[in-house]
Amino acid sequence: MKIFGFEIRRASSSLNYLGMPYTGVNTGSSAAMMLSAVYRCVEVVSDSVAQLPIEPFKIDSNGFRIRYTEHPTYDLLCNEPNQDMTRFTFLKTMVASVLLRGNAYAYIERDEKGNAIELQFKPFDQVEVVWVLINGVYRKRYRVNGFYSLIEPQDMIHILNFSYDGIVGVSTLKHASNIIGLATSSEKHAAGFFSGGGSMAGILSVIEGRLTEDQKKDIKDKWSAQFDPTLGTPNGIAVLQGNMKYQPITVSPSDAQLLETRQFNVVDICRFFGVSPVKAFDLTKSSYSTVEATQLAFLTDTLAPVLDKFELEFRRKLYKPSERKSIEVKFDRSESLSADKAAQSAYYKNLFDVGAITPNEIRKVNGLPPLANGDQTFVQVNTHTLANAIKDVAPSKEIIK
Repeated sequence: MKIFGFEIRRASSSLNYLGMPYTGVNTGSSAAMMLSAVYRCVEVVSDSVAQLPIEPFKIDSNGFRIRYTEHPTYDLLCNEPNQDMTRFTFLKTMVASVLLRGNAYAYIERDEKGNAIELQFKPFDQVEVVWVLINGVYRKRYRVNGFYSLIEPQDMIHILNFSYDGIVGVSTLKHASNIIGLATSSEKHAAGFFSGGGSMAGILSVIEGRLTEDQKKDIKDKWSAQFDPTLGTPNGIAVLQGNMKYQPITVSPSDAQLLETRQFNVVDICRFFGVSPVKAFDLTKSSYSTVEATQLAFLTDTLAPVLDKFELEFRRKLYKPSERKSIEVKFDRSESLSADKAAQSAYYKNLFDVGAITPNEIRKVNGLPPLANGDQTFVQVNTHTLANAIKDVAPSKEIIK
């Protein structure tokens, strides 16, 4: 296919590498988000990323980072990526798109000098990655609804989830389609079980004689009305005649392992998203120590890779090639420890003890006013080198009485 005189090929990334079968169950993002475990996993990851401050830093000749507040992208990253979204909303939407759709896109609008002035979020279904044949070589481009021309890669923020080719990401829901399908079926089964009054079905038989079709229908209607949960009578009382017998067909939730299956579904879904079940409010095997360890594991194993993806993509797309060597984009990961006061105080104390941070810098982070003479760094002096610790002691003079 040719567009604008270029030969176009669609880029694709699928699960054919794994030979995974289609389950036949709807595991789209909207359907999957109806499951509490999926909703909570997406919510906790996207919220955790969105609440972290992100800033551009200028690297001086000695390798030290200084906040680059003068750069046009500072307000873009810290406050308002576009006119419709705050930084929090933009990052949360991008992360949710990565997890649920496999890819997140944001078009970079630039001024006449080439500086990025706006990041426009583009829904997954409005963007297509294509290959364009240019001078005998295929190059990646983006086709976006509403744009008359293809978008160059340097003008499109593209965050990928797990990918087999590094070009198009694969949604977590695709890999978790089997367990999500099972979880959806379990929830539907549970809803049907309890809406039916906890009883699956029953057989009403006549010991002697035969019933006409009208009699069967009349008895069935009366029985259903007596035990209809929608009418508020799931446990009604029935009166049987002498030649009638009722045989219930019941399967308890325990016998069907319904509760155990639903519990397993939560754990398995959390495993796909890299979120501890404790973060999804499954506290069956938690304690205060496990909650603390879970938070640290969540920061290093789940959040850190996502943050790196955004930092690297922002750095290489928002800035000119001549600026990239002297500019870095960083999330303030220390904010993730703000809820853990013990860990936060230990973190600042260690920095303070080695003279890496001043009292006023600590107070600034915690929203406190500066102190007089609080801009100096301090170090402990109660330790010495071995050479300074061992010295000859001058002999004392004998006191003559």
